[in-house]
Amino acid sequence: MDRTRKQRSFTKELLIWTILLIVVPLVAISFYFYEHEMSGWRQIEQEKSALTNEAAQKSVARLGDTILGVTITNGYWGDNRQAVLDSDQAWLDKNIKDMPGVVPDVDFVAETDLSGKVLVQSGDIAEFQDYIRLPFILEQFHKQRKFTGLVNTSKGIAVIAVSQVTGDLGKEAPVGLLITGRLLTNEIIQGLKDTLQTDIGLLLGSGQFLSSSEALKADQLKPFLNAGSGEDAKPFKLERRSQVFVAEAAAPLLDMSGEAIGVIYTEMPTRSTTEAADGLRTLGFYALGIMLLLFVLVVTLIRHRIILPLRHFTATLEEVAAGKQVHAIPKHVQQAEAQIVSAIHQIREWNQVLERTVEQRTSAIRHLLDNAGQGFMSISTNLSMLGEYSVECTRIFARDIAGVRLSELFYPEDGQERELLDSVLSEFFQEQEDWKKELFFSLLPEEIQINGMIVKVEYKYLPDTDSGKLHFSGPSNEVIMVMLTDITSTRQLEYQMSRERKMLKMVVHTVTHPEDYAQIMHSFEAFHTTELAELAIGAQSVEEKLLSMYKSVHTMKGSFALLQFIHIVPLFHELENQLMELLEQEEKPTSKEFADFVGSLDLAVWLEQDQAMLRQVLGATFTDMGTEYEVKLTKVQWRILEQVLESKLTDPEDRKWLAELKQWRYKPIKAYIKHYPVYLAELADRNGLLLQPVELKGGDNPVDPERLSGWAQSLIHIIRNIVVHGIEPPEERIEQGKDEYATVSFSVESSKDELVVTIADDGRGINLEAVRSKAERQGLWPASASGGTAKAADAMTEDEIAQLIFMEQVSTTHEVTEWSGRGIGLSAVKAETEKLGGTIRVDTTPGVGTSFIIKLPYHEGAAER
Repeated sequence: MDRTRKQRSFTKELLIWTILLIVVPLVAISFYFYEHEMSGWRQIEQEKSALTNEAAQKSVARLGDTILGVTITNGYWGDNRQAVLDSDQAWLDKNIKDMPGVVPDVDFVAETDLSGKVLVQSGDIAEFQDYIRLPFILEQFHKQRKFTGLVNTSKGIAVIAVSQVTGDLGKEAPVGLLITGRLLTNEIIQGLKDTLQTDIGLLLGSGQFLSSSEALKADQLKPFLNAGSGEDAKPFKLERRSQVFVAEAAAPLLDMSGEAIGVIYTEMPTRSTTEAADGLRTLGFYALGIMLLLFVLVVTLIRHRIILPLRHFTATLEEVAAGKQVHAIPKHVQQAEAQIVSAIHQIREWNQVLERTVEQRTSAIRHLLDNAGQGFMSISTNLSMLGEYSVECTRIFARDIAGVRLSELFYPEDGQERELLDSVLSEFFQEQEDWKKELFFSLLPEEIQINGMIVKVEYKYLPDTDSGKLHFSGPSNEVIMVMLTDITSTRQLEYQMSRERKMLKMVVHTVTHPEDYAQIMHSFEAFHTTELAELAIGAQSVEEKLLSMYKSVHTMKGSFALLQFIHIVPLFHELENQLMELLEQEEKPTSKEFADFVGSLDLAVWLEQDQAMLRQVLGATFTDMGTEYEVKLTKVQWRILEQVLESKLTDPEDRKWLAELKQWRYKPIKAYIKHYPVYLAELADRNGLLLQPVELKGGDNPVDPERLSGWAQSLIHIIRNIVVHGIEPPEERIEQGKDEYATVSFSVESSKDELVVTIADDGRGINLEAVRSKAERQGLWPASASGGTAKAADAMTEDEIAQLIFMEQVSTTHEVTEWSGRGIGLSAVKAETEKLGGTIRVDTTPGVGTSFIIKLPYHEGAAER
């Protein structure tokens, strides 16, 4: 009886230990692996959902940008400003109140004085009746004069755009606020869904609910309204619905004051996570089933081939000890060892079945990654690609990438970039401190161009402790996973949007500067129909012709750049390059070759591309854009009239009347320079510079438009010179103790016979040593070692050196860009000034600033006198 209990105890103990040492660890490992992988996918989905939610909120807020331009246009309206000052309610009702019925995407409008009192409103929004009931709008207005944002109104959530009520140029002090708004609707949210490819819902504390899908209900968002601060304010949930996991994310919806007025919610099905989870779960079931079969098999084999034979052997020994006759040893006892070996083979066969099952599941996961639209590959410590990578990598690089260095894949034709990338990766793998590794990580390229595609690159470092589970086939388990995404279509869309924005700028500049457009068109017409032809057959040398043509082209390029023309500016820039190459050749073209070159230019076609855009947008209005003067007489007829009157009228009183008649077609000189402050601000912004509002003093003196047109256009070169050479970047200005916002001013003073135009800035000043060196390299005077003439050059004062910037080909810019580098621009200003009988000089103080002083004869004919 005791022996039976011991035998059964041994069998039970064997089962228990088998379960504890084999079954439980395998189950725990499988469960941990499943949870670990799902945790990673959940983290990825949470990050994606957070980015999507953030993008949705920004997209909602940016809806206000679509009406900000309209608000600024009406706010920068001198008549509007005057109507506010005069309390002209009739004018406001006629021109402001009807905006919602005239302007697309505007549902309501309100105009107030600076205290917030509403002067006129349309749309019946309670918050904009009598007084502005949203005080943060006035607070924001004191900080910046134009802005957009979200507000919760009596009619629901809306985006508003606010601009100051000021003069045409935005220079006058504001007298009020112009507020336009657009109420958000389900259709607008549906449009955002189409853009972001995710369902979006907005639920306000007031109960208003907007969504991009009828399936999305307000009850789903209500639990998020009372979310706390911190991480609780942005809850995330990944749950399985039917057969698909759905990622849900929510965040507080903030109005323009920063106050939470509701919640914004996004949800997006994630098929990749669903398929990965299903694959892992199926793999787990297979593994568990195989494990149970193995357990039963092992226990059975041990019992029949080890335990039972041992029991029989023990019984035989007891019989021998008791003196009993020993029976023949059973066959299964004699074959016990052979059966144990056979059982081992059987276990191996089952193990192979398990490996094949795992391989099949791994293949399924690989198939999932191959069809995820992203490339996945890994870099080992020898900087080469491992053999495991997705199909998308083969499509992107059009080759087998196993064993190829990452630098060779990214930069197949750029040896310098290859060396730099190899160096960064080598330092990364050798570095031991995590924070230094992150620094090297930030140096890796985030975007590359390969085989005509633009590819976004992301990286994830997998150290030994994590990547060892993945069994990479490299020299070390320490690897970097590289994720590639083809964003070519995205970049093309961004390019198209950028092009449309440029076209809009061109239209706005042309419409708001019709006189400049007319003058530039007149100059262009004269240039390509008359001046080029005369230049081709002229008696000057070819070099003089090339230089003269270059100056004209340089000025025309600047004029069209002022109007933001898209096509003709780069074409003129390329023509500049061709002319400069011809000028720098030792053997200049012949007169016939030059004439053929001029004849091959079809400038009218260049201009037609931009004019076609204007014609498409402006329609019939475009035909009136070229009118240069608003007089009934043509300029030729007016000249004839003046000449006849001059010959007929000799009496002093008549001559006074004749002088007044001439001034009827005159215009204030500020009309020729008033657009330059706007262009200066735009050019500074494109170059990362900060400017105070540009001052324009004086300029009411009437001048002959025909006489000063060319001179006025040439001032574009001074504007560019201020931006490229004069104004420092904000950080440099702060280091020098200056205000980060630079100051530029225009002033016009006059005497009886002279106009003085001054353009000044508080920038870095002119680098006189660089000007001297450039002039010496250009051969403007002999080098210092050459004797007497050199001493005269050395004896030049700083003021005399500064004036050298007006000489041709003297530029301190080392790189030729769209804005500078030729050394021709300022010489063109000097030439136009001297053509009028005037003078130009520059005063500069290093670190303090530069002033250009231009003196012009006030009356036509002063140059001849």
